[in-house]
Amino acid sequence: MEIDNLTEQQKYSLRKSEVQQLASFFSVHPKGIDILFELSTSDNSELVFHAAWVLESCIIGSCTLLSGYANRLLALIPELRNNSVRSHFCKLFKTWLVANQKSLSDWIDACNGDVEVLIETCYLWLLSSDVPDGVKVQCLEILWILSSHFPWIAEVLPHSLRLIQIDSTPGVKVMVSRISKARTGNGKA
Repeated sequence: MEIDNLTEQQKYSLRKSEVQQLASFFSVHPKGIDILFELSTSDNSELVFHAAWVLESCIIGSCTLLSGYANRLLALIPELRNNSVRSHFCKLFKTWLVANQKSLSDWIDACNGDVEVLIETCYLWLLSSDVPDGVKVQCLEILWILSSHFPWIAEVLPHSLRLIQIDSTPGVKVMVSRISKARTGNGKA
């Protein structure tokens, strides 16, 4: 298949099996991942969601690929305007954080300014009524993971959790409950 045909195919409704087929192709194409990043962050509203979904399918299960693109995700997430793309990129980044907890301190030291921008972005999205729950849940998990490296997040997070719960949906309430239990030592987030 040609890349143009594949990008054209992403304009239309896709089933999970089709996304997985596209992910298989883009994964082995020499510039496939870069093309998906480009499409995911483009102004083409027909492509961004599907491209981000295919991108997630390409790299979610590969620690090597996730590590190779972690800094790119870190830089792109605060700039995202499309909520569907936000959800996919935050999920990828959260997955990378979970897989790399032992080496996060050194990474945070190297990327501190960008990490702080990400933290601010996560808090803004948590408090925004225009951001869907899927993105908020990913942001909560990102903040929870980073709270062990940023004492001020650990201090502010309980207050943020109470505030978020006021008008939240069941999905957000479940994540808040999981994080609250984990904070008290009764489970994992």
